[in-house]
Amino acid sequence: MLKDFLLPPGIIILATILGLACYWRKIHALRILVCCSLLSLYFLSMPFVARLLTRSLQWYPVVNLGASAQADAIIVLSAGRYRNALVYRGDTVDGLSLERLRFAARLHHANTLPVLTSGGRATEDSNAPTMAALMAESLRHDFGVLTVWQEPESNNTRENARLSARSLAERSIFRAYVVTHAWHLPRAILAFRHTGLLVIPAPASYAPALPPSVKYLLPNSGALRESYYACHEWLGLLWYTLNDEVAQYAFDG
Repeated sequence: MLKDFLLPPGIIILATILGLACYWRKIHALRILVCCSLLSLYFLSMPFVARLLTRSLQWYPVVNLGASAQADAIIVLSAGRYRNALVYRGDTVDGLSLERLRFAARLHHANTLPVLTSGGRATEDSNAPTMAALMAESLRHDFGVLTVWQEPESNNTRENARLSARSLAERSIFRAYVVTHAWHLPRAILAFRHTGLLVIPAPASYAPALPPSVKYLLPNSGALRESYYACHEWLGLLWYTLNDEVAQYAFDG
């Protein structure tokens, strides 16, 4: 997909290959490109930089589980799945989805609100269970959440928002918590903007600042993955913003 070459490490690898392919021409600018690509890979693999990127997306505060409920339902947005997990005899939710489900369950037990799981198949296999079904199964079996509704058609965050809002509106519910990772919430809340649903951000994770330490300047694969998610969200926010501006311009015209 195109976005795989717009995000690290794809864009860095592509730039490096381009620079090396033209290196024999002794073009000074391309040599600089190679150096910048390698430096980018190093910085994005540093835990310190990765954490700064993640925290730059933590716009919304943590929900106080002890306070009275401000909504009438909980929406959990899907992340990904583990395919053909032997211990579960089939597909199941991945680690990111599980983190979201855990907090949704905690929020449910604190306020006894119904939970709506949102997510389609996002795969060409028509026999694969939907993410909504996998998450509902986990909520019931792993967390003891019995009141679970499903929205099984969405395959991206915008569809999550539109179809979840429609599903709740059919049940006369117009206020809901939206549970996802803190770094995903800015884009998710933006997607809910025009749905008519009043949403309350409920971050399922909140990355703390790293204490000063030399070890956080050393690159590792976990930090690169964290940087990938942050860059993905900033790119998504840019895309949503540009699309909204284009739509508004067309409407005004």
